[in-house]
Formats: sequence, structure tokens, C-alpha cells
Amino acid sequence: MTSTVPRHDETPDTTSPHTPTPDSTTPVRTVGLLADPGLPTKLAEQVAGDLPALLADRLPGRTWRVETAEGPVGLDAEGLLPMLRLGCEQQRRHGWDVVVIVTDLPRRAGTEPLVSDFGSDDGVGLVSVPALGAVALRRRLRAAVLDLLEHGLADPAAPPASGSTRRGLFGPPICRIASEHEGIDSHLALHGTRGRMRLLAGMVRSNRPWRLVPSLSTALAAAAAGAAFGIFYSNIWSLADDAGPWRLALIAVLAVAAMSTWLIADNHLWERARSRRLRAEVHLYNAATTSTIVLGVVCCYALLLALAGTAAVVVIPPDTLAATLGHPAGPAAYLAVASMATSMGIVAGAVGSGLTAPEDVRAAAYSTREQQRRARLDAEDDRAAEGEQAAEQDGRAVERAAEQTDRAA
Repeated sequence: MTSTVPRHDETPDTTSPHTPTPDSTTPVRTVGLLADPGLPTKLAEQVAGDLPALLADRLPGRTWRVETAEGPVGLDAEGLLPMLRLGCEQQRRHGWDVVVIVTDLPRRAGTEPLVSDFGSDDGVGLVSVPALGAVALRRRLRAAVLDLLEHGLADPAAPPASGSTRRGLFGPPICRIASEHEGIDSHLALHGTRGRMRLLAGMVRSNRPWRLVPSLSTALAAAAAGAAFGIFYSNIWSLADDAGPWRLALIAVLAVAAMSTWLIADNHLWERARSRRLRAEVHLYNAATTSTIVLGVVCCYALLLALAGTAAVVVIPPDTLAATLGHPAGPAAYLAVASMATSMGIVAGAVGSGLTAPEDVRAAAYSTREQQRRARLDAEDDRAAEGEQAAEQDGRAVERAAEQTDRAA
């Protein structure tokens, strides 16, 4: 059963359907999955039913219960997730023996993306969903939770060895590395370029680019108007036919790039590094933002192309199109007209996207965790701007006071 994390004045409900009938002589151990809202919660609910039987097979001698709860999992003042403190709070609140936090926050150890880490003394572990990639998430999350429990989280007396590298359900080679943070035993990190690319794919998957389509309704209306002009204007038919497939594909790419660039610039989605230490992290977030926006615009393009193709077939008689082009008009001719009209419409839609509220674009382009991180950065920028304004006002007041003193003298 999924339960929302209660307030401090509420009594938590920790009953769960994922509980096998315990033997009176077998000790019962409870594993709690605390998940961020959205995709992490959905995945946690899916794997919770699989874990008791798998744990009974791999860690015999105990009866395993698995319960789930939904966050939100708060961030600290630096925008990081206080894993051990949060996990211990949830242990006391729910009566869990072991806590595994499932978050959509990307985590890194230096330059290496982290799949998971844990502190066996506290019985708290964490799995980062973006590091699981963009496909087979249920299977990979299940494997990550089992890996945590088998390598020390469920039994602190058997800590894992550091430096072991392996392949498996996780895909790219992963390495278990010792942690330098107090209370955390080890990290499971992804290696190399493949690992970083999978983290990026996972971040984009968490952002769910297709949500951008309904948020750009104003831009799509402008794009539809531009595409309609191409459908009704016969010179566009001839231009599309003469362009050929490769030139039409290039025009489509340029149109998508133009709208993506406009959305990122107009809504201030590009992030600048506040220090050299954060440069690699900022590059990762900017890459995820750009990929999310581009894929969202591609979804808009595909939707508009389908509408434009349907409109072209309905509106343009084959004989009229053939007379304009000077040769028989088949499906390829209609597709060329629809492609040219869609590219025109997407460029027009870029201007229309300026009427969309930035909050709507950000809500569609970012996961829950990224929205929290962005809100924190925006608050810091606002405080910094207020401080600069106050300092400027103080400076002007000092100058006026000095001028008055000079006049009095």
C-alpha cells in the first residue's frame, strides 16, 4: 500500500499488501521505500510487490515486508538530499528496519554518476532513478534495491568490498567505491562515457519531454496557423516539391532548433555556473534541459505534421496538386507539402511561445526535483539582487549625507 509521508502531527499508516504471512519462529524485517512524487513513486510501487519473495530467496532466515511511502523528499540549504538524516526520521516515523530512498535527484561522486549508496550503521540506502537510464527502469530499480540489501544494508556485519567492477542488469560497467563521507559505507558508481550518457538519458526520461506539448498550446496555435498558410498557398507546394527529401529534412531540423533555442532563451532555462566547482554539474543540467526541450519540440513537430498531412489530403485535390507540380501527385508529394508547411508553422510557433508563461514551460521541462533545485537557485538570485539594491541605496544615502555635510561646512 502506498502511503503519503504524514505530517508530524499525523499517525503514519504502515500497512502494506506486500507482506507474506510470517512464521511465528521467523524474525520479520521491514524494508521501507521512500520515493519522490511522480516516476520514483510509480516505480517503487511496482517493485514493492516483487521484493519480498526475492529477498526471502537471497537473504533467507527472515520474513521480509516491503512498504512504500511518497515524499516529497526535501533538500537541504545547498540543494542536496540529506540522506542519513531523512532516512533515520522515516525509520522512527514508520517503524521500518531499513529505508531505501528512491529519488529523481542525480547524484555524483566527483565526476562519476552514482546509482546508489548506503550507510549500514543507520540502515539507510538511496537509489538515484536518473542513473538507471531511460529503459527497463522497473527491472533496474529492483536490482539496485537488492544490491543494496545484499551488500551490507540488510546485514552490516558483511560490508561490501571496494573497487569491484561488474556488468549486469545495470548495463554499463559499475564500480563499488568507498565513500569519504561520514556514515556512508560505499557508492555504486557508473563508469566512463556510457555511464554519463545513461545518466543524461535518465534525467531526460524523468523530465518527461512529452509534457511540453500541452504547455505550448499558444505556440501550437500559432504553428497551426503558419502550417495552414502553407497548405493553402500553391507556391509552397512547388517549393516543397523542388526542395527534395534531404533539403526538407534539413529545413525541419533548423525549424526545431530555432524553436528550441527560442524556448530556452526566452524562458531563461540556460543555467550558468556560479563557481568552477559546479561547472560539470551545470553542464549536465544544461544538457538535460536542452535534450528535454528538443524532444518536446520534436513531439510538437510530429503532432503538427500529422495534422498538416491530414489537412493537405482533405483540402488539396490530387488533380490540382498534379497540375501545380507538373507531374502526378502521390503520397510523397503530399508528405513534402505537409513537411514544408509544418516547418513554417514551427518557426511561427516560436514567436507564439513567447506568450506562454515561463512557469508552465519550466513545469513541463523539469522533474519535481529539478523544479525544487531551480526554485532554490531563483530564490538565491532574488536575495542577491535585493542585497545589491540595498547596498546601492545605502551608497546613495551616504553620498547624499556627505553632500549635505559639505554644504553645511
